Amino acid sequence: MVLFREAMRQRLTSRPEIADFLIPSFGIGCRRATPGPGYLEALIEDNVDFITDKILSVIPNGVQLETGHEVPLDVLVCATGFQTSKGPPFPIIGRGGLTLEERFTPFPQAYLSLAVDSFPNHFMLLGPNSAIGSGSLTRILEGEGDYIVKCIRKLQKEGYATMTVKRERVDDWSEYCHEYFKKTVYTDMCNSWYKSEGGKGDRIIGLWPGSTLHAIEALRAPRWEDYDWESRDGPRANMLRWLGNGSSITHTKTEEEQGNGQEYQGDPAWYIEPRFVDVPLEHEPEQDEEFKMRPFSH
Repeated sequence: MVLFREAMRQRLTSRPEIADFLIPSFGIGCRRATPGPGYLEALIEDNVDFITDKILSVIPNGVQLETGHEVPLDVLVCATGFQTSKGPPFPIIGRGGLTLEERFTPFPQAYLSLAVDSFPNHFMLLGPNSAIGSGSLTRILEGEGDYIVKCIRKLQKEGYATMTVKRERVDDWSEYCHEYFKKTVYTDMCNSWYKSEGGKGDRIIGLWPGSTLHAIEALRAPRWEDYDWESRDGPRANMLRWLGNGSSITHTKTEEEQGNGQEYQGDPAWYIEPRFVDVPLEHEPEQDEEFKMRPFSH
């Protein structure tokens, strides 16, 4: 904190009143670290007016301040941040007519940031608790995408019509997040898009409760028991019907392939190809660098 304050005051030496206004009292990281390179230097230029009075209204030629003073403007840029406290601006309707906006009241909740109870087959990228305070957001998005693809494959392969996350698991996740963030800087006294209630609430709803690596491992293997399932063919259907006729796809051709006289290119002995053979290290297989570099939670 001391180094940050000194660096800001040094850049604003000629306008110390700006430093007094901008330097926050909350901890570093409670909200995104700002300003960016060159911003402070721009504020002290001769052609820049630094005005801290609140805007009362927008008028045809600029803005009117609460003091009554009018500021003429050619362009007005509104940098109001992100709205993460509500549902999307378009209707998403789940079971019983429940809308996602209603389910996200008083604050948004989504199991592992991507699934909501009462909304079958509904998954989200960048849902509640999906961003990251530090680390790779792109990698979390990839993990979410892979998770969703695994769910779609299970639905298609095993003949399910719907999968819906259980309300109990959403509640468990919400409790986990709340407890995790109590010990972090994100709950310090600042307005932040990380928080509920438009940035002023006591719930952190914008960030994943952990590191990027933690998110990757948590999303790697879906816990199917956390979902309720509906069979496509009703409750009395044989749930192992996905086993088919006992043949592998490498043994069969589609009707289209047979009609066109095409030869199937699959290899019934693919598992002996060198690229698919996993040979453990002699004597100490647990010392394999791949395993040590990328841990497997399950």
